[in-house]
Amino acid sequence: MKLNLPLNPSEIQQKQFQKQLSKSCFWDEVEQTLWIDCRKVLPEFGVLNVPSWDALTMSSAKIPAYPNNLRILDWSNYSQISYWRKQIPPWVQDSCALFPTHQLTLLHYAGKYPQVLELLDHSPMLAWRLITAGLDESDIVALFSGKRQVMAGQVGWPEKVETVKFLRNLRLRLVNDEIAEQIETCLMDEQRLTALQALPRINSMALSLAARFPELIGCKLHHALAQLPCRPMQCQSMVALLEDAYRLAEALNLPQAEIDKIGNCRYLVEVTNIYQAWLKVGCDEFVQQVMAVDSENRSNLEERLSAEPKVITLWQDWVEITRLQQHAWWLDYSTNGQALVVWQNEKGVWSALISKHADEPIADLQTIVRVRGEENCLPGAKPLSDLHLWQASLLPQGD
Repeated sequence: MKLNLPLNPSEIQQKQFQKQLSKSCFWDEVEQTLWIDCRKVLPEFGVLNVPSWDALTMSSAKIPAYPNNLRILDWSNYSQISYWRKQIPPWVQDSCALFPTHQLTLLHYAGKYPQVLELLDHSPMLAWRLITAGLDESDIVALFSGKRQVMAGQVGWPEKVETVKFLRNLRLRLVNDEIAEQIETCLMDEQRLTALQALPRINSMALSLAARFPELIGCKLHHALAQLPCRPMQCQSMVALLEDAYRLAEALNLPQAEIDKIGNCRYLVEVTNIYQAWLKVGCDEFVQQVMAVDSENRSNLEERLSAEPKVITLWQDWVEITRLQQHAWWLDYSTNGQALVVWQNEKGVWSALISKHADEPIADLQTIVRVRGEENCLPGAKPLSDLHLWQASLLPQGD
């Protein structure tokens, strides 16, 4: 399965927002302060002043309420920013930049309190959760004298040694809402948390697998994925592949020994090979159940594909698109509440399963269930845009 995922509209808007702010900075060498002019983008914050790292480590003043969504450590290193940034230890910058919110607040706490700096080094997720839990600065300081499992309990996580070990073993390149939710899922489920103690390293791939497929925790595939370098967006491709494989195995009523082959894989490409072998068997069985196919009845779908998305209804076309894209679309055939739409662009052939009610017109095809391209890949920005424009064209037009 190939990875081909776009930024969603909110992420694109956020990047533009941050880029605009990054060009509205001024470094005051005398005052050792970075001024950020937010008046055009965040007028409620006016002009912010951010002390230098040296000033943060020496100041006893109360930590101010910085804008939570100011991702200053993600900004391009323009000259004005670079003057402020060069004082901060690179590992501290990298650790604070892991998180989508509260970067400046976390940085200030790390500079002011050595205990938070140490926590950021050993368990950055716990440090971030601590300063985003809504606690007052005095309450946070009071937790420094206790054990870290007590600290975890105060922010809503299980007050266990296993919690601290799990958080210490996390190796993440960034934390977004999805990853934060996966961490929460693993922490709040005793079975997952206990099973994950055997992994010395938990990257985003291993985390995603544990959150979505707890039955695979500790298997050969899980251990192998935990050792691989990865990006969080790759996890979506992995999860989609495993969901496809298990869905197909259930439809084929495969024996458990056959299904266990997934966990015994070392690489995802091996899982893909297993899935494709099952796909061929299942597709052949489906064809035999519907009717025998001879040369006259074979689909000519590829000849009829165009840039304009079209709903396909012939069972031969469902079989053909299954074989063409290596995705088990035939499992959804004859479901009255769903329609399969296909189209083609310069990147290949795309299909989308869209839900609808049997008694409603085609204009009500608005809920996208699943989208795939060739080699069972996930969609990028262009095919999704094509699909959304087609959906919009079906809606009744106003006068």
